[in-house]
Amino acid sequence: MEPQMSNSGWGIKRILLYVVLVVLALGVYVWISSPMIVTVTGSGEASVPATNATVSFTVSASDNSIAAAVASVSGKADSMRNYLKSKGIAEGDIAESQVTAVPAALVTTGAQGYQATISMAAKTIHVSEVDGLVADLYSNGALVVSQPVLSVENQDALSQQAFDAALKDAKNQAGAIGNKNWRFIRKIVSISQVSSPTTSTSTTKADITNTNAQATSNGVFKIVSAVSVSYKMW
Repeated sequence: MEPQMSNSGWGIKRILLYVVLVVLALGVYVWISSPMIVTVTGSGEASVPATNATVSFTVSASDNSIAAAVASVSGKADSMRNYLKSKGIAEGDIAESQVTAVPAALVTTGAQGYQATISMAAKTIHVSEVDGLVADLYSNGALVVSQPVLSVENQDALSQQAFDAALKDAKNQAGAIGNKNWRFIRKIVSISQVSSPTTSTSTTKADITNTNAQATSNGVFKIVSAVSVSYKMW
């Protein structure tokens, strides 16, 4: 007769099998319920040739009569508007504030009469000529001309490109951390922009190696975005 294993032997094996399964189940439960939490910050930028520039400036006039000062500065503003239109700037791209008139002594100690001021702004698509425009504004009587601000059409699309680049950078960082710690399953649990929704902007000259003629001529409009991304990793 063939030897048969006793029931007690099968019972011990069955118990050991159950113990192993329970241990494995606990291990899987702990692994699932206790993921590694990682937060990384990614940054990205997008740049294109500037398509327009906005120049802000003020004109001013002084006179012993407040009415005369207002009339004089209004005449200067009209002359400046005509000059801007002669440079190809559309009427709708020229903005003008109300006249502000104050005693001249508030501006210059000991001065007599009144000083009237008007703030103006002009948006031009002739970006490469903006330096000459600033010089001409001073020549035509502008009191103060601000630093020209470059911009582009469809800025939202450029902001999205910068955001996508920042997200990709964060993903790469998280991937490196996960691989190092043998955590190959990753899930994003939160994303927040470190910068404002419109992102920060800056304007720079084109790189000398840039082969884009428009960028070389107009300069570069750049948007930088940063995102903080939290991952669960298993």
